[in-house]
Amino acid sequence: MLRSRFFGALLAALLLLPLSASAADFTMNFGTVAPAGTPWADQLEGIKQQIESKSEGRIKVRLFLGGVMGGEVEMVRDIMEGGRLQAGGFSTAAVATGANVPALQIPELPFLFNDLAEADHVLDTVLYAPIKKKMKRRGLLLSMWAENGWRSFYTKNKEIHTLADLAEHKMRTQESKVHKKMYDALGVQAEPIPTPEVLDALTRGTVDGFDNTSLFGQASGWFEPTKFYTLSRHIYQPAAIVFSQSWYDSLPDDLKPIIDGLQASEQAKGRKGVRDLESELLANFKEFGMTVYEPTAAELAPFKAAVQPVYAELRDEMGAELVDAVLAALTARRAQ
Repeated sequence: MLRSRFFGALLAALLLLPLSASAADFTMNFGTVAPAGTPWADQLEGIKQQIESKSEGRIKVRLFLGGVMGGEVEMVRDIMEGGRLQAGGFSTAAVATGANVPALQIPELPFLFNDLAEADHVLDTVLYAPIKKKMKRRGLLLSMWAENGWRSFYTKNKEIHTLADLAEHKMRTQESKVHKKMYDALGVQAEPIPTPEVLDALTRGTVDGFDNTSLFGQASGWFEPTKFYTLSRHIYQPAAIVFSQSWYDSLPDDLKPIIDGLQASEQAKGRKGVRDLESELLANFKEFGMTVYEPTAAELAPFKAAVQPVYAELRDEMGAELVDAVLAALTARRAQ
């Protein structure tokens, strides 16, 4: 494991050596924890090709996949601070934590959305514009939403029917206040662990469960030390494609529209690419010998009730006006 990390770091350092001036006018180093061979990586490769082609080679894009440049929060801060990276794709919770934009925690409130259509509606019509404005103040340009999906529970000991079942496990939590508050409300001991360290923690028994999407759990290999996947779908987690605002501002006016146009060309494509895989991924888990369990509405009801205080606890921090706008939009949509 240490050797692997050493060579990963060495590779990243070598790839970050400056390009010759004749190679490109602008370089964009793009970091993500998305593993190679996933729809996320495929889309990022398409974005890279699109940017390089439309800029006629004036922008050189280098992708750093699989967390080779560090954990999500670390990479977000690197972009803000003008470090090695100029862009990245991260979960909204990671950007909220790394960039100190609490409003980005709103879409990850537990059991906020009933379905994907609700999530898309809130993200696109209620949250995108105000959050883009907030992120600009932190030195980040929000380009577009990307897709992570529904987070559910992976556990070693048993499938989850009750709060007591979940409380038997020590869970890994994402480095995010809303995620930590959720586990506290559920009465579960949870350890915040950066993405690159999770598989090792699961293998060693530091934690014996985690929550994430079916795609990330499978692509990262995190599922392997666990035996049960309970489809709680307790958090819908979007991701965000972000750029350094100062890097974007350094581009000449004829290149900026290439970055500005990514939302229109790529956002819907990214959502569809991930969502279309869900049934195949669940079938794969079963072939790997995992138990996939879908809780009943009655079983999930105590979970939903237990996390309601999280909304009130974080409302002011996330922005009471924006939280209320999201809840109002959902109420109006459900009344139609």
